[in-house]
Amino acid sequence: MMGVDPRRFSAAQSTRDFIKAKNEECYEHVFVIHYDFEERKAARPAKTSPIYDRQKALNAAFGQRYGWERPNWFAPQGTEPFNKYSFHTRRTNWFKTVGDEVKAVREKVGLLDLTSFTKHEISGPGAEDYLNKLIANRLPTTQGGTVLGHALTASGGVESEFTITRDGDKIFAVSSGAAERHDHDVLLRTLPRDGSVTLNNITLEHGTLVVCGPRSRDLLSKITDADLSNDGFPWLTSQRISVAGVSLLALRVNFVGELGWELHHPIDQQVQLFDAIVEAGEEFGLRHFGMYAMESMRLEKSYRMWGSDLTREYSILEAGLSRFVRLKKDEFAGKEALLKQKETGVPQEFVTLEIDATDADAIGSEPIFRNGEMIGRATSGCYGHSIGKSLALAYVQSGNGDIGTELEIEIIGERRPALVIPESPCDPDNLKLRA
Repeated sequence: MMGVDPRRFSAAQSTRDFIKAKNEECYEHVFVIHYDFEERKAARPAKTSPIYDRQKALNAAFGQRYGWERPNWFAPQGTEPFNKYSFHTRRTNWFKTVGDEVKAVREKVGLLDLTSFTKHEISGPGAEDYLNKLIANRLPTTQGGTVLGHALTASGGVESEFTITRDGDKIFAVSSGAAERHDHDVLLRTLPRDGSVTLNNITLEHGTLVVCGPRSRDLLSKITDADLSNDGFPWLTSQRISVAGVSLLALRVNFVGELGWELHHPIDQQVQLFDAIVEAGEEFGLRHFGMYAMESMRLEKSYRMWGSDLTREYSILEAGLSRFVRLKKDEFAGKEALLKQKETGVPQEFVTLEIDATDADAIGSEPIFRNGEMIGRATSGCYGHSIGKSLALAYVQSGNGDIGTELEIEIIGERRPALVIPESPCDPDNLKLRA
């Protein structure tokens, strides 16, 4: 139901001028063909990061999400940085370039702007108890510890997903850029009324740049004195460090499955930080990459995306994320429903599919069949450029998710063979992340 949730719009999309321009644009598109991957132009840009002009100079093909302008991919210089539209999911002008971006990140180092991330600071004497009742996972116990936590509905569905970090006397919670208003509402409506917890939305005060790939440690070591070794800065931890003279919070996590760091920094110092990373990265073959390349790489790791793979409609157990649920801890939202579902069994299973595709890939909501009967649907999909396979993530009725199960998925009106494969077809042992 996210498609009709009023919280999907940001404040920048709620102005009279914005609404007027988008209303007129929608009317113009009533009787024209609609394509996937459309990026309509009215009322844009609404929100930009400070490096927007630099990204334009790099020939970024921008997409809009929650009002934010974000590079989807970077077109070769001398070409138009726009998507060539096609019916449904056919691969078009961006396909090869996105593959080149993925290759650069997997083999060298890439830079991604995720300033649109939603960011909250939570503090106060009641913060620990408040968050423990909100999320299904445990909280990080050590300074700099980082965990993935989910706020659930009463039925165990995924309401929100947060990367939660212990930062001094505060908790730093990062979530989807498209979920700012939604997640702030989730946090606010469960906030204790006794003043024991302080909640601050700092999304617009801090930017996020992601440096990732096997040469990311080499690059960052040129512009920071911090110890970035495995012993000095382990995976799934964070530290307050200085990079190129910018004091920031670095998290050793990312959404593409590579060695790398998220750099959460003061927004007014983003240009300085960006320029230093670009200059230091030249010798390592640094490549700018966008959301399409990130999508390809996260599917190669079977990472779930909030709003598509993780929704209120499916429980966190159905999503195959029981490792992020601590049923033995005190009460939290959805616990009773999860205990019951654990006893009765989950009705749906989450699977990774390898598709025998030709020139088109799944993108989500495609029906899945077994022996002619529809038994599930895809929630996301695209081409996995690192492994050379067309991939999809999907929910199927329980009993159809065993590895090696042969299914079919309908793409552009044609049923294509689909095989259930193990999760994380790229680097299943997370050796890259732990490098």
